[in-house]
Amino acid sequence: MKTKSDCLIEVKWEYSHILSYNYIAYIYQFVRLDGSMSIKKRGKIVDSFNNPEASSSDFIFMLSSKAGGCGLNLIGANRLVMFDPDWNPANDDQAMARVWRDGQKKQCYIYRLISTGTLEEKIFQRQAHKKALSSCVVDQEEDVERHFTADELRDLFRINESTRSDTHDKFKCKRCMNQIQIKPPSDDADCGCDLTQWHHCWDKRNLVDQLLKQIWRDDVISFVFHQRSHEQKKTV
Repeated sequence: MKTKSDCLIEVKWEYSHILSYNYIAYIYQFVRLDGSMSIKKRGKIVDSFNNPEASSSDFIFMLSSKAGGCGLNLIGANRLVMFDPDWNPANDDQAMARVWRDGQKKQCYIYRLISTGTLEEKIFQRQAHKKALSSCVVDQEEDVERHFTADELRDLFRINESTRSDTHDKFKCKRCMNQIQIKPPSDDADCGCDLTQWHHCWDKRNLVDQLLKQIWRDDVISFVFHQRSHEQKKTV
């Protein structure tokens, strides 16, 4: 978004054609990057998108998570939208880091759009399990919450159509009661933390992101995890 907030959309290669030409191209000016683009051309469109004084009218930068997941600095955008989670959480973490790089001066927002009860939410849940295991084994953290038991892992292949968020249910969140977040995350929590330390919302009333609040529809959005990358510093 070349006015107040730019948007970066991360998608898997298989879906990028569908998303771009069936919907996004109908509304917005955008550029698209995937593995077929040459390195020379890739550098040009990245530099143009990051330059606030460029004459380009591109509103959205679309790229596949594999092609743009590592090595790209896309500080021209501060809002990142991700579709289709990867089985490997490291790939998604790399992709989400594209907008939160040195030189970024805006507040960053990351949107991960996941259909609850579907296979992609199960993949997302597996990511949380892998990260918890990694922090226990590699980082030797003893106070990591155990998100999934063996029975719950088997339950990943069952669909619960009555839930607002199957992922939140699996976390057995102690900060929420009766679909209300009664205790906020810790003050030092950011988007790099586990989802248990993100804000949990069943409606739009407590959303701080005005753009997300404006597009909220109860028949489309059932639950939101949200968190900021850092506190934006005020300049004098």
